[in-house]
Amino acid sequence: MTQHIPVLQREALSGAHIDSGATVIDATLGGGSYTRALLERVGPHGHVYALDRDKTAIERFMRVYPAVASRVTLIHANFADIQHIAHDRGVVPMAVVADLGVSSDQLDDPARGLSFQADGPLDMRLDQSGQVDADAPTAAMLLAECSAQELAHIFRVYGDEPFAMPIARAIVAARALEPLTTTTQLAELIVRTVPRRAQRLGKHPATRVFQALRIAVNHEYEDLERFLHGALDILAPGGYLSVVSFHSGEDRIVKQFMRAQSHGCVCPPAFPVCQCCRTPRATCVTTKPIVPTAEEIAANPRARSAKLRILRKK
Repeated sequence: MTQHIPVLQREALSGAHIDSGATVIDATLGGGSYTRALLERVGPHGHVYALDRDKTAIERFMRVYPAVASRVTLIHANFADIQHIAHDRGVVPMAVVADLGVSSDQLDDPARGLSFQADGPLDMRLDQSGQVDADAPTAAMLLAECSAQELAHIFRVYGDEPFAMPIARAIVAARALEPLTTTTQLAELIVRTVPRRAQRLGKHPATRVFQALRIAVNHEYEDLERFLHGALDILAPGGYLSVVSFHSGEDRIVKQFMRAQSHGCVCPPAFPVCQCCRTPRATCVTTKPIVPTAEEIAANPRARSAKLRILRKK
């Protein structure tokens, strides 16, 4: 199994100005690299809370790093619930960090169905235990139940897929003959549907559809919105929110949230006097996103689309 390589980790943690003795939250445990780096920064008198909706990530960290168990609290949860989690435990962190990328461990596991590189079931749930996201459908369920219009909407909005409707119609036609249940079935159908001229651009024609289905299955955009609002609410004054995103849809949500929180009055320009009385809740530390260096991209091609944005609470 491929080892997960964190992206922009040094920049994300440096930008959060984490001091020794601080309490911080790693909202996306994953392979544990961020959590271990946070533990080094907060030192023996600090504490790290680490969340993940994937129970196997929690179990793996406990198994591989038992020596740090006393200074980290591992929580099997959706990061969208960060506000409730922090309030229930009385946690007021000085920093919250989140690496939104799907880990290499997850992508390379055929049983999850997140990639078309190997044959596997069309599952795509990040929480396969069903304990955190009990209502999450599998990708196969979406492909079986959604209309062509609904599928095209998913592919277009979550994947920027230019051939969303032709692919959706092909799926509806194919499922009338037999259910679509494996990654290979879906990938081969997309290859047959996308025009050959469009397949000469380098990216596999199924890439956008697989991304879109994963986002839809796991409610990723909705959860990201809830996470951002909750994280800012629980931060201590002067605390930092550091987020690494990996595709345009995620980055757009993070950018718009951070800009909105750093602005004051939202009254229409025609108002002579402010009526909303809104004041900025935070300051954007990064006016433009921080991106990986050429060296980091060469070492880890999955880093090429990463963007880091940092917000400081007032």
